[in-house]
Amino acid sequence: MKQPYVLNYLRFKKRFPHVWCPGCGHGIVMGSLIRAIDKLQYSKDDVAMVSGIGCSSRMTSYVDFNTLHTLHGRAIAYATGLKLARPELPVIVITGDGDATAIGGNHFIHAARRNIDLTVILMNNNMFHRQSRKPGTSF
Repeated sequence: MKQPYVLNYLRFKKRFPHVWCPGCGHGIVMGSLIRAIDKLQYSKDDVAMVSGIGCSSRMTSYVDFNTLHTLHGRAIAYATGLKLARPELPVIVITGDGDATAIGGNHFIHAARRNIDLTVILMNNNMFHRQSRKPGTSF
C-alpha cells in the first residue's frame, strides 16, 4: 500500500505521535501546511521553516524541511536574516500568540512593514493571555 504524500514531509524519528494536546489544532495546521507545500510542488530542500518557543514551534521538529528553532520571540528576526541571505527560498515562520505578539511584537510589526516575502503562520491558542490572567478575572 502506498503511503499518503503527507508522510513524505515528516521526520519519523522524532516523537510521534506528536506531543500536542488533543483538540489544540496544531496538527491540523501542520497537515494543511504540508498539503499546501505539496500542491505548490516545493521539494523538502526548497523550503525553510523557522520557529521560536512554544507549542506551535514544535512543528519544526516534526517536518523534514530546512528548519531553524530559535529564541523566544525572535523567529521573525531570524527569518528576516535568512530571507535576506537566500531571497529565492520560501521562508515560513511558525509562531504562537505569546511568541509573536508579546515578546516578538516589534519584530512582527517591522516584518510586515518591510514586506520581504515571509509567510508567518501565527497560531493563537490563547495560552499567553490565559497564563497572564489573574484567578477570578475574565477578558
